[in-house]
Formats: sequence, structure tokens, C-alpha cells
Amino acid sequence: MTSKVRRVGEPGYRRLATYLRESIQEQHWTEDQALPTDGELGERFGVSRQTVRRAYLDLVNEGLVYRVPGRGTFITPSHLRYRRPFETVDDLLALSTDTELEIVEPLMGTFNPLAASQLQLEGRLMYGMRFLRRHEGTIFCHTSVHLPPEIGRLIEDEEVFTEVGARTTHTVIGALAARGIQISGADQSMTARAADSVDAERLGCPEGHALLHIGRLYFDVSGRAVEWAVSYFLPEHYTHRLHLGRLPSPAPSSTVHPSRKGNPS
Repeated sequence: MTSKVRRVGEPGYRRLATYLRESIQEQHWTEDQALPTDGELGERFGVSRQTVRRAYLDLVNEGLVYRVPGRGTFITPSHLRYRRPFETVDDLLALSTDTELEIVEPLMGTFNPLAASQLQLEGRLMYGMRFLRRHEGTIFCHTSVHLPPEIGRLIEDEEVFTEVGARTTHTVIGALAARGIQISGADQSMTARAADSVDAERLGCPEGHALLHIGRLYFDVSGRAVEWAVSYFLPEHYTHRLHLGRLPSPAPSSTVHPSRKGNPS
């Protein structure tokens, strides 16, 4: 079992978090059973309690476990557990593995001035669509997508994108990748807002419920903007993780004073 946490190049707490995550997925413990304590895990894997606490904190932030002072750490009930972490474009592509897209407004020619500005389009023609994203039947976001005309034409024959109510595990960037568009990255902005009546209807939440507004502008390997997507997430199903480093400290400067010894008077 210890081999699962011996992965070269990862900090110790991440290796331990990976082991715990995989063990939970493999149902090594039941949902009402306390997980090993900080001391037990520290002794088992030869790490400090601080390392164990940091590993558990990652899982708490993911919504996978919760901690009860004086009682221990427990697995979050499965019906409350889903929380999607997004750190890379690969995480977004991985949406196709365990979520489902449902078309609200099919892919068609349209115009949106904000999208045109983001995509740096000179003309008024573009493609647009709206959809919901579900996990095990639970809606966790609704999204609008806009594409430059030459990009939209590549996927306008995707039947699942052209019929209201159609469902698929595909993602738009996955469909573009299948047609040779290599996504190299995305610029993302994040704000918060209260749900309006449209959000409430689509997401099944009350008006005024806090939502995360995520805008993403995707680029291909040449630097061309190929998709502008705006999503509204229920925050209880969304995790945003960002590693904050520090700039290297400047090297200490030294002042050389000439020796007075031996100087002529």
C-alpha cells in the first residue's frame, strides 16, 4: 500500500493526498467510518503530522472529506461529494469522463458584441450555443460558448450540438481537438454574482444564490483565439486551485572596501 505514495517529483503531502483519494475511490473505508488519524498516517508513512494535515486539507478543499473536532475525519456522503477541480486545460477536457452536456440553445450563427471583442473578430458573424453541464443528473453549471466563423463551421455537423435537449459527454474543446484544433491554453477571469431568474431556472437554485462567473478565452498553438466561454457555476460544486509561489530573493550585494593596510601615507 505504501507504494502508492512514493511518486517522484511530488511534495509529500500531495503523494499522501493521492493515496487517500485513491483509497476512498476504491472504498477502503465506509462513509460512517473515521479515517486514519494524523498520528496513524504519520507513523505508517514516516511523515510529519503537518504533512498529514496538509494532505487532509487538500481533500477537505475538494469536498471529498470533512473533519469533526474531537471525532476525526470522515468521507463526505456520495450525494454531496462532487466538486470539480480545474487547474489545467486537461482538467476541462476531462469533463467528458464523468459529466454530461445538455443543449439549451443549439449551435447556430449569432452575434454577441462582447464575444466579438474577446475573439477579436472584425465581422458580425460567429457561432454560439448554450448548454447545461450535469454530474450524475445534478446540474452544476450553465455555459454559453461563442466561436469564430471558421471554427464554428468545423463542428456545425455535430448532431449533438444542434438539437435542443440533446445530451452528450463531449466538450466543445474536445470536439475541436478531434478536428485538429490544438488548444494550448486559456485566459480565465473569475467573479461572483447573485443568481437571476434565468440562472435559478437553469441551475435549480433560488434567486440571489451566490454563483461563480467564469470567463475563458481559449487559444490554439498559434495564439489564435478559438473559443470564448462564459460559465455560471454553483460554488458548492467548483474548486479553483492556484499555486502561489514567491519571486526569488535577490542575491545579497556586497561592498568591497579597499584595504588601508600598506597604503602610502
